Amino acid sequence: MQFTLALTAAVLKEKNYSFWLPRFFGLLVVPGFLFDVEILVLFQAVIFLHASLGLEVIIDDYVHTKATKYQFLFLAKIFSILLVNLHIFYLL
Repeated sequence: MQFTLALTAAVLKEKNYSFWLPRFFGLLVVPGFLFDVEILVLFQAVIFLHASLGLEVIIDDYVHTKATKYQFLFLAKIFSILLVNLHIFYLL
């Protein structure tokens, strides 16, 4: 219980989502291996989330025009959501 409170406080205080989200979802993958419940869906969603966060960091670092940056960030987010949905439908 204290871990979740400390994690929530750290995330809300520092607004450092790109650091804490992959670690949190990585912790969620561990019980999936133990119980073998929908592991492929969860694992692929975590992989695409990780790729999306990495792409956002790269776009933030190397695209300097604000309008172009927001367009690329929007396209990257939509593309990752579409890929997650496509893989979930593929697995079903």
